[in-house]
Amino acid sequence: MDRTLLPLLLLSLVLIGMVAPYAVLTFLGIVGLSVATIWVFWAFLQGFGRSQPEAQPQRIWD
Repeated sequence: MDRTLLPLLLLSLVLIGMVAPYAVLTFLGIVGLSVATIWVFWAFLQGFGRSQPEAQPQRIWD
């Protein structure tokens, strides 16, 4: 990534946040709810994988 690209991206994010704050909040809410839903669903699926008491839950990053 070019060094001038990151400041331009940050500036564009700030300007979008100033011009359309509700759009930014809506987008962040959608992303947050999506992450939370995936996390809960993954934990739910991991519960089925533990049929033995000594089994360790598989981590998402493995």
